[in-house]
Amino acid sequence: MHISLPNGDTLIPRAEFAALIGATPRTVQNYEQQGCPTVEVAGVRYTPQNEGLSWIAGRIERRGSRRSRAA
Repeated sequence: MHISLPNGDTLIPRAEFAALIGATPRTVQNYEQQGCPTVEVAGVRYTPQNEGLSWIAGRIERRGSRRSRAA
């Protein structure tokens, strides 16, 4: 069951969000402990689809990039 939000986002169950990102529900549960947005409705954990994807994208790190030199 999906729940539409007034801001245009959609709440999707944890298992569907996990399938969307190619992870297991347990991985998504760990993400929730690290700060991924979630809400519990009637005993089911839901994640806002767009906000959850934005949270994951914000965790991307670029390592070993060169720093620009000051002139």
